[in-house]
Amino acid sequence: MAGKRELVVEKSGHPWLIPSIAVGALVAGYAGFCIASVAGDAINPNTIIGGQDVGGLTRTEAAEVLHPALKRLGTQSGVHLTLDNSEELAFLTYDELGVTFDAQALADEAYESSHGGNALSDGWNLLCSTLGKHTAVTPEPDSGWTAQAAEKLAEAGQLAHTDFTYEVGNNLLRLTKARDGRSSDRVALEARLGDSSADEDGSRTVDLPYTIDYADQGDLNALNSSLGGEMANARYDAQTQSIIPERPALRFDVGQAQSMLDAAAPGETITVPATSEAPQVTAEDLEKVLFRDLLGTYTTVVSGAAGRRANVKLTAQRVNGAVLNSGEEFNYYELCGPFSASNGYQSAPGYLHGKTVEMDGGGACQCSSTTYAAALSANLEIVKRTAHGFASTYIGLGLDATVSGGGPDFIFRNNTLYPIKVETVYSSDHRLTVNIRGTKTDDTYVKMRSVVISTTPYEEEVVEKEDMEPGTRVVDQTPYVGYVVDTYRDLYDGSGKLISSTFEARSRYNKRNRIVFVGPAVEDTGGETAPGAEGGGEAQEPAPTPAPEVTPVPGVTPIPEPQPEIPTPTPVPTPTEPAETGAADV
Repeated sequence: MAGKRELVVEKSGHPWLIPSIAVGALVAGYAGFCIASVAGDAINPNTIIGGQDVGGLTRTEAAEVLHPALKRLGTQSGVHLTLDNSEELAFLTYDELGVTFDAQALADEAYESSHGGNALSDGWNLLCSTLGKHTAVTPEPDSGWTAQAAEKLAEAGQLAHTDFTYEVGNNLLRLTKARDGRSSDRVALEARLGDSSADEDGSRTVDLPYTIDYADQGDLNALNSSLGGEMANARYDAQTQSIIPERPALRFDVGQAQSMLDAAAPGETITVPATSEAPQVTAEDLEKVLFRDLLGTYTTVVSGAAGRRANVKLTAQRVNGAVLNSGEEFNYYELCGPFSASNGYQSAPGYLHGKTVEMDGGGACQCSSTTYAAALSANLEIVKRTAHGFASTYIGLGLDATVSGGGPDFIFRNNTLYPIKVETVYSSDHRLTVNIRGTKTDDTYVKMRSVVISTTPYEEEVVEKEDMEPGTRVVDQTPYVGYVVDTYRDLYDGSGKLISSTFEARSRYNKRNRIVFVGPAVEDTGGETAPGAEGGGEAQEPAPTPAPEVTPVPGVTPIPEPQPEIPTPTPVPTPTEPAETGAADV
C-alpha cells in the first residue's frame, strides 16, 4: 500500500550480555559479603542465643547483652525429667540444679559460628543471615554440670514404695492402696544428661533410668480373717516377758472394699464403712502401767514343824510370779499340786477324816488361804473356795481356803482390764506375804468383815485306858470350837466412805471334841493327889485372840463408816488349837 510504513526491529548480535551482567553483579555482591565477613568483627545478623538476638554485635557487646538473658534462662529453663512413657516426673530449673552459663564463652561461640575462617562459607553465612535466616546457638552449661544435676534429678525421681496398710477407726476402716516405688540410677542419669541437647529455649528432656521397688499389695480376705474375730486387749506373755499387742474387732464388706480400692490411685487412702470394736487397753497403754500398783496384800505367820514350814515355802515359790491376763483364772492346785513326796513335799501334820495325821504336803493350805485373803483385798472375783473343816489359827475366820487333790480347789479370776501378777515373800522369820500387783483405775479399796452367826462349843470325852498308869491323863485329840461365819466385802472410796457391802461367803467350821485318855482310878488316900494326876502331856491351850483382819493396800488408811443395815461385826475368836496344817493330797 502506498504510503504505509513498517516498523522493523533489528536483533542484537550479543544475547548473553544481560544475564552476564546480572551474574556479574551477584558475584560482585557475594564477593563483597565475603570480604565483609572476613574483615568484620560482628556476629552475623539473626543469631539467637537462648532466645536473645545477638546479631550485629561484637563479642564483647554480645556477652554484655547475654547476662540478663542467661539469668532468665536459669530461672525459666531447665531439665524435664520424664518416665519412659513420657510422663513428666519433675521439672528443675538450671538455677535449682546449680547449673551456670558463661556469657563470654557463648558470645565467642556465636562469633566463631559467623567467622569460621573460610571466606566463601563465611560470606555465604553472612548473606543468608542478611536475607533473614536465623542461626540458633545452643546455650551449653559450664563443663562438669551433669554430675551435680544428675544427683538432684535422681533425688527428684526417687519414689519410696507404699505398702498396703490399714487403720481401724470408729466404725470405719481406712485402707491405703499399695504403690510401687522407684530407685533412680544416678550414674546412668548423668550419662543421659551428657548426651542430651537443649531446645531453642535452652531446656532439655531426659528419661529417668530406674528400678522398681515393689510394695506389699495386701490381702483383704486375710485382713478380714485376722480382724473379724473377737476384740482382744493388749496382754502380757509371762514366758517371753513381753506385751502382746491389742487386736480390734472389725467387720466389713470385702467385695465393696476391693472395688473401692481398685478405683483408688496408688498410695491413696480410702475409707470403708465397717463395724468395729476398739480395744480398751492398747500395748502403748499397758507398757506404761503394767504391774504398777499393789492391788491387795496379806501376811500370815508360819508355825509348826520344819516339814510344814518347808511345804508352805514350796507352795509360795510355785505361786510366785503367776500372771493372769484379764479374764484368766488362777488355779491353786494346778500350780502347786499334787501334794506328794514325788512333787517335793515333806511329811507334816494334816487333816484326814477329821483327824490330824502325818501326811505329805501338810500345811500346803496356808499359802492358798493367804492368797485367798490377798485376792479379796484386791477386789478380785472368787470362782471356787471352800472353808476348812476346822477353824485355822493362822488366819481369821472366813478368810481361809482349803485345797486337796480331787477337790476342793481354790480359784479366782482376774476381773480387771489389766494383767495381774501374784508375788510371794517367805521371810526369814517365817512370815508369808502374798501381794497381788496390777493396775488401779480408781482409789477404792476393800476391807473384809467377818460376822459370827453361831458358835458350837466342844465337849470333853474321857476314855479310861487299862494299860495306862493309874491317875495319868493324856490328851489324845485337841478340840475345836465350831463356828458359822458370814464374810462381807466392804468397798471404800479414797476418802474412807463406804461405797458398798457385799456378802462374800458363809463358812461352816465343825466342832471337835477333846478326847482324853486316863489311867484306872486310884484309891482315895484321904485328900492327897496321886502323882501325875491332871498333869502329864496335856497341851496347854492359848487364850482366844481376835481374828486378824485383811491388810489394806499400803498408804491407804481405811475409815469404816457403820451402816445400820449391815450387822455389826462380831469379834472372831481364834480357835484354841495349834496352827492348822492345811489339807494335803488325800
